[in-house]
Amino acid sequence: MDTIARVQDIADARGLTMFQLTQVCSIPYSTIKKAADRNSHLSVDTIEKICIGLNMPMSAFFENSERYRT
Repeated sequence: MDTIARVQDIADARGLTMFQLTQVCSIPYSTIKKAADRNSHLSVDTIEKICIGLNMPMSAFFENSERYRT
């Protein structure tokens, strides 16, 4: 799974820019930017922070469900 693309999908669905998403989730924007620039994946810790910040279960991050996107 492309975790950067998934985060972008979630941000888009919620009407957030990536910068806004990082602010809501209390993670540095550079964390997302560096992973995208290196074509790498986000760590489980970062994904967990995103899920907590967006009030969604971590399992929803890894599924293609629309239920938790809005």
